[in-house]
Amino acid sequence: MRQLAWQLGLMATLVLLVSVVAHAVRWSPAELDVVQESGTEESYRLILQNDTDEVAKVRLYVADWLRDENGVNDFGVPVNGARWILDRSFAAGESVTIRYTVRLPDSGSVAVSGSFLTGTPQIIENIGGPAGVSANAEAAPEATGALVSILRSIEAVDETGLATIALELRTAVDFDSLTIEEVYETNVELDSLEAHGGQFDTINRSCADWVTLSYQAVQLEPEESVEITMTVATPDPFSGMHWCILMAESEDVVVGDVAGTRIVTRPSVGLKLFVSAPSTLTFSGSTTEIDVVDLYPLTLEARFANTGNAQLVVTGQAQVVDQTGEVIRDIPFTEYGRDYFRILPDSQRTVLITDLSGSAPLPTGIYQAIVSFDFGGDALIAGVKAFRVR
Repeated sequence: MRQLAWQLGLMATLVLLVSVVAHAVRWSPAELDVVQESGTEESYRLILQNDTDEVAKVRLYVADWLRDENGVNDFGVPVNGARWILDRSFAAGESVTIRYTVRLPDSGSVAVSGSFLTGTPQIIENIGGPAGVSANAEAAPEATGALVSILRSIEAVDETGLATIALELRTAVDFDSLTIEEVYETNVELDSLEAHGGQFDTINRSCADWVTLSYQAVQLEPEESVEITMTVATPDPFSGMHWCILMAESEDVVVGDVAGTRIVTRPSVGLKLFVSAPSTLTFSGSTTEIDVVDLYPLTLEARFANTGNAQLVVTGQAQVVDQTGEVIRDIPFTEYGRDYFRILPDSQRTVLITDLSGSAPLPTGIYQAIVSFDFGGDALIAGVKAFRVR
């Protein structure tokens, strides 16, 4: 079992910060949106530029990313895989089973590997069980004497090739928080059945598998640039928008040493790639769960879901209507100085709309808050919430 410094008694600690910013190099373009037919292979010319006065040794790779409910980019979801984050305490003797489904490829089988990380105390270990998913995969072995273990088993595979997978956690110690990752050899559709209140993340519209780069690593002299050829081979068929990110990762840089803790940053810069099949994009959305979270300044919270298959650029606003039907407040959406937000397909976004006009608090009465979103569709998407000011 691979256990971290809490058990090994190391005198110094290394803290690694991966910063996805243009620290030493930059991509040109910074973002690429291509339209490509199904079953075709196309190459695209990219430029990687070193803008510093130092030599830059850079590793190049393709990764997945998503945006969370608050619009923050998340680069922690494994390529061709899924991640579960359970932010709670676990007790010795506890057993928890997480379930999910995987759509098997046409071959009827696919290789899989997994790992997990506990919080406090910190333990890193591989997931046991069969290393492949198919209708005739072998059964999971019995649990070992490890302090914490997770075993994978295939509970069922139906006639359509949809497999149900169980991940059974067993622990002999108390610990806090758990992160689980499952990684497949190719891009497959994964869906959560039972996450026990944990956060489940996967990217079923990834195009990372379709992309190859002409270099895996480059060394750039100061102010030097290099041409990178990106080749995209699309499957046949595919529809809608798919995405991934091309990462250029520089060498580690030590930025400090505090009380025996060495802080290291690994500067990286990403090029977001979107690949769409022509004439297949659908733009649709819905809004739910509108709430009044504060009366002064008046702050409304709404959830917007992208129900189409393409990224949306969304603007929003709110109105407050009194009992006579008169609009007494118009509140535009703003966030980080922008009047819009972007949302990926099959994603939800929680937005706050706050009245920053400095108007006096609403007088006692009954009101309706109307939150509307516009993403260029045929009509606005709106939701209504009644509330009372006492």
